[in-house]
Amino acid sequence: MATNFSAIQACLTNGLDPAKVGTRRIAGVVGDSPSRYSKSPALWNAVFERFGIHAVYLPFDVAAGRLKDLTSALRDSPDVLGCNVTVPHKQKIIDCLDELDPQAARIQAVNTIVRTAGGRLVGYNTDGGGFIESLRSAQPGQERLFVESFEGLRVMILGAGGSARAVAFALAEVAELGEIVLCNRTMEAGAALAREIGAITPHARAVGENDIAAQASKMSLIVNCTVKGQGGLREDTAGNVTMLEPYSALAEAQPKSFPAARARQTDFIPLFEAACRENIDNNNDASMAIAISIPKECGFYDLVYHPEETVFLRQGRLTGRRTMNGKAMIVWQAALAFCNHICKQELEARKLNGPGIVNRVAEIMFGAW
Repeated sequence: MATNFSAIQACLTNGLDPAKVGTRRIAGVVGDSPSRYSKSPALWNAVFERFGIHAVYLPFDVAAGRLKDLTSALRDSPDVLGCNVTVPHKQKIIDCLDELDPQAARIQAVNTIVRTAGGRLVGYNTDGGGFIESLRSAQPGQERLFVESFEGLRVMILGAGGSARAVAFALAEVAELGEIVLCNRTMEAGAALAREIGAITPHARAVGENDIAAQASKMSLIVNCTVKGQGGLREDTAGNVTMLEPYSALAEAQPKSFPAARARQTDFIPLFEAACRENIDNNNDASMAIAISIPKECGFYDLVYHPEETVFLRQGRLTGRRTMNGKAMIVWQAALAFCNHICKQELEARKLNGPGIVNRVAEIMFGAW
């Protein structure tokens, strides 16, 4: 069994199966509840099996208060290859690492961690690269590229968290891009990110949630980088629980929260929907009004992939826009993390690190989705 397995397990709220680990090396995804929805274990384990890598990829559900404990356990586990990081820990985990790659340091968000032979934890970010690749590469079953050209592209990014930062910095480096408009629930966070992006491109600015309707009609692409629309229960720092799946990212949402114990009862979902019905309807109606006003050629892109079609994407589809969920980005960021970071040495040892390996890994992951 992997070194320090019990110490890793002690940090998690989900149970790991020791039989699945055995003598294998370990990789995993760190988040608040990836065991409930993450596709990453299926994607990574498919590549491990195809390439004969004696490793297993696991979901690590961990509360923010246990991140330091988890990273300490990872340092003390020589059989750990590394981890991916998902919401809501992409920024919080930085303080727990020993070193940041320059790109991750600039973005101030980490989605990939490598454990070195000496036990140091180094943070990287492949989200931005995965996002750009999903736009300019044909996906399985996709008849056309989601973005035919970046020239003059006007992009609205909803959110200012770790994923939004990665997407914004990646877009800022596309020289021919027209404009980046950042919109966040708190104007201060969006404005701060716009100032950072301004060091790369002069075409970045921030607007408030109340400005979405006026600004969205000028956009070529709208990208949701928030968790509005994501399935499952969401726990806040006070331990209360809410749901965001019924909401669209295009409009303001103010869902009510409930004690975690109440959320575990079988009638919680109808209770939540009844308590939040007016707010949900207001959000959906406002969002649809905005969607109708947006030019037909504007693309709706949602980093959320659970559910496959969020309210934001459904309204985009119903109003005749092209839509894409986060599947392609998840695959491409994972392929980049696998080949360039977490399993780089494994691929080199097997002489599999030649040209085209990222595309090959992405193809296997798409097939395993």
